[in-house]
Amino acid sequence: MVLTMEDFRTFEPVRDTFALFGWPVEHTMSPTLHGMLFSLLEKDADYIAVAVPEDGLAEALKLAAQKLCGINLTIPHKKAVIPLLDEVDKGALDLGAVNTVAFRDGRAIGYNTDILGFAESLKKDGIKLRGKKTLLLGYGGAAAGMGYHCVREGAHLYITGRNLEKAGLLRAHLQSCFPAAKIEAVSRRRIPKDIQIIVNGTPLGMTPHEEKKPLYFLPHKVEYLFDAIYNPPVTALMKLTHSRSRHAVTRDGTFMLVMQGVHAEKIWFGAQFTDIQTTTILRRVYGMMAAKRLHEVHGKRNIALCGFMGAGKTTAGRKLARMCGMEFYDADVYLEERAGKAISEIFAEQGEEAFRRLETDCLRELAAKKNCVIALGGGAVLRPENVEAIKSSSYLIHLDTPLGRIIKNLSYSTSRPLLEKGDKNAEIRKLYHARKDIYRSVADTSVRSVKISTLVESIMKSI
Repeated sequence: MVLTMEDFRTFEPVRDTFALFGWPVEHTMSPTLHGMLFSLLEKDADYIAVAVPEDGLAEALKLAAQKLCGINLTIPHKKAVIPLLDEVDKGALDLGAVNTVAFRDGRAIGYNTDILGFAESLKKDGIKLRGKKTLLLGYGGAAAGMGYHCVREGAHLYITGRNLEKAGLLRAHLQSCFPAAKIEAVSRRRIPKDIQIIVNGTPLGMTPHEEKKPLYFLPHKVEYLFDAIYNPPVTALMKLTHSRSRHAVTRDGTFMLVMQGVHAEKIWFGAQFTDIQTTTILRRVYGMMAAKRLHEVHGKRNIALCGFMGAGKTTAGRKLARMCGMEFYDADVYLEERAGKAISEIFAEQGEEAFRRLETDCLRELAAKKNCVIALGGGAVLRPENVEAIKSSSYLIHLDTPLGRIIKNLSYSTSRPLLEKGDKNAEIRKLYHARKDIYRSVADTSVRSVKISTLVESIMKSI
């Protein structure tokens, strides 16, 4: 629910209610994220967004103290709210930015959970900052919070950006907070070659300008890259890192987004979340973002999975559909229900060609549907007319499952007509090598993973 200030003046909550104040707030994910968190806790609460203009913040905060249990703040209110509060946490005060306010005993207390979300991201990846040469890209609000944490944890911090003067101002501010810290502002030409960690706090690479990146080269010793951007979940800078180093670990900003919300709820009412719960929320947010990008970036209404038989299309497809809030169809099951007989019977009675014609008809029907995930049969994309039908409405993803895993998955299968003759494993290898390049050539992207859980997450990120 998004309210105007006029709406908020007359708003009367019916249960515990929290809100985001910003200008604008129409595209925020906060109500959805906190709704998920409330649901996990089985907490009967609401979360709204309020479009608060710059000159309306004092009034909005006064109304919030009367009506709400807590608020989040985004642009342009993070700094402006500080003089209106009764108390501010040290980290938020040092940064001059508050994104979370709790109301306790008639007092409004400010915090910055962006720092906490960033810290949780590094912790999740096992990253230790002490003594590490760390490059901070940017000097705005998000970058300042991440730089603050890096310095607090003992990193040797280098700050760079297009405006070296602004980088210098952030360096001076952080140095005043931590006088003994090693902090330098450097031009891009003078970035040390032995940087180990890179943190991106700039918006370069964010949708709709996904091709942009704040660096076009990487120091050769980079071990870890954190990019605060979460749309897209795999940025151009992350792709550059993957192309330059097989061993470097990367993380986008989605977990930071989730964890800043988690910490806000800890502040508001002492909420506690397990690692399993936060992982569940993380995957749901990836699913929500995948569904959003499917329509807005790729102009498609469905997701289709192709790949060799036994690649995990059905298992992954069901999980993917659940995470994205979409309907699931197994193309082979759909065909069998339409034909009233098993695929093996169709092969035996009418031959493969008759089966392929029926498959084409079914795929055209499935392509006409909306908001669904479709798991294709192993041979579906061998016919150009099938590919044309599917790609007219679907983003086509190839599951590039390793051959060894496929052989294992098919070891107990007795319902694959093409594998019923001769040496089963030899036939699998023969068909696999004959088809693998076709899958890659027709798909919009390929995803490779052995574990289903990481495969589904990789699929969502690939969109």
